[in-house]
Amino acid sequence: MTTSDDLIWIRGGTVLTGDGGGALTDSAIGLRDGLIEHVIPWIDLDGELRADAIDLSEYTIAPGFIDAHVHLLFTCESDHEVTRTTFQRSSTAELALTGARNAVECLLGGITTVRDLGDTRLVVLALRDAIAAGTLPGPRVQSAGAPLTTTGGHLHWCGNTADSVDEVRKVVRALCTAGVDVLKIMASGGNMTRESNVRDPQFSLEELTVAVTEAHRFGRRVAAHSLNAESIRRSVQAGVDTLEHCLWRDREGLPLPTETLVELLRGSTTSVTVTLAGIQRALLPDADPTDVERAAALAASPTGGLSSDFGWVKALMDAGVNVALASDAGVRFTPFRRFHETVRCGIEGFGVTPSQAVGMATHNAAKSLGISDQVGLIAPGLRGDLVVLEGTDVSQSLGAVHQVYRDGRLVVDRGQILLDDLR
Repeated sequence: MTTSDDLIWIRGGTVLTGDGGGALTDSAIGLRDGLIEHVIPWIDLDGELRADAIDLSEYTIAPGFIDAHVHLLFTCESDHEVTRTTFQRSSTAELALTGARNAVECLLGGITTVRDLGDTRLVVLALRDAIAAGTLPGPRVQSAGAPLTTTGGHLHWCGNTADSVDEVRKVVRALCTAGVDVLKIMASGGNMTRESNVRDPQFSLEELTVAVTEAHRFGRRVAAHSLNAESIRRSVQAGVDTLEHCLWRDREGLPLPTETLVELLRGSTTSVTVTLAGIQRALLPDADPTDVERAAALAASPTGGLSSDFGWVKALMDAGVNVALASDAGVRFTPFRRFHETVRCGIEGFGVTPSQAVGMATHNAAKSLGISDQVGLIAPGLRGDLVVLEGTDVSQSLGAVHQVYRDGRLVVDRGQILLDDLR
């Protein structure tokens, strides 16, 4: 194959395209103007072009990771209350600095796109725009603004509450007018807000339906935080686009039969975002958690093991439900840079191959975010977002992050952020 001089060629020893299928071996990826233009066998590349190619034949190349559920303004403390207190006491400037630091951490972890679901004061929107303008390094950001909740509801301390149909309508319109990319609504209570109730819904079906209708009218997707079965039922009936966490549990907090969740979601347009945070990472077979982490992990785990806790996920996938793998980074014990541990939790917990887990954290996530025409696969026409991982054997696990490309540019090399293109 002969091409013009402005095409950059990269040789990968193993390439995971993001579709969840088998790996390509000894392949060449052609990048031009920030986009992927070619994916071909290395042997098909003309000899004269091989000499100038970037040789990553001892590495694995995958699409840039997409973390579909993060909190850039949170500080990954060892306790929910400490994270909450730090958040509430921080000035706008301090929150912005936290967000900028965490954005860098995302890139270092191979994450090239994030969906932030925990803003306040539109800080993440400003961070999103600064990264897009090249002022700050970071991943591509989708921001929900401050999550929509009830008085005393989960994350009410982010400052965005509504307690009636009319208030919900007004708040959604205000968020969309402010420029959010997606709407986050707290369909249930949550563990980071002690006064909320994780076992009961926070919004009526009518309120959820109004939120979805208004957001869709503005062309925005809706993500629903859902930690119990009734909040999931209402969210699906209202037409939300993604269920965050999706814990199918009764009012006593006990798991319900997976079959009923499968039937609810089968054939619907609702995707599921499974978050595997630090309390799941601590359950990995070779994990070495602190005593505090271990106690928190076991307290949160219904069975004490990843595969028994998350076997329901494979049932959803087998039924054709789109399932994205995310980290909930920013909450306790969950640094942004260690996204590879979340991918490993998916391999262990869901009973999937490394290639399938990568697909859940790339292509599936891109579909959930509505951007699968831009990112999530190593395929011609999509953005040149790549993560380069140590080693070429992906039969059992994935290696550490070696390099990261975003929009066809090398932005991380051996643990160092490259700042040449910042304005």
